[in-house]
Amino acid sequence: MILKPKKLILALILVFSVYVQDLMAQSSRANTTQEVLSKTIENEILWRKAEISLDEVSKIYLLDHGVVLDVPEYFTVKGIPVQIIQKNQLQSAGNYPLIKVHTLNIEEDRVLVRMYLSQIIGGIEKNSNAEFHFTKQNSSWVLTNKL
Repeated sequence: MILKPKKLILALILVFSVYVQDLMAQSSRANTTQEVLSKTIENEILWRKAEISLDEVSKIYLLDHGVVLDVPEYFTVKGIPVQIIQKNQLQSAGNYPLIKVHTLNIEEDRVLVRMYLSQIIGGIEKNSNAEFHFTKQNSSWVLTNKL
């Protein structure tokens, strides 16, 4: 079966548009993940529970284990560098705060994030956990509940 030029062009446009939509969806998910994780990492409830001040932190490690983190390997939260590390790199975290994302459930109009924070200060390990709920409002993710 030989396609006429107009049908061939139409078929190519259709394939290309599906490809572009898929790329945009992937990009949107990555942007959502980074936006939501940034908002949860900077939220005071996570740090207050562990009795750690975010203002005194110079670097944060984010463990990439168990949950797909569709974010850049390096990004910043409130000017503080956040670095993604793998489980086999935990020794390199030293005494810097380590965040473990337990749950990251992204739906079309809402997100659920559960995370743990730990840091060793003066030989004592401080830990906390928090749960965050977001809803999408005017193309932005708004924190609606934190536990």
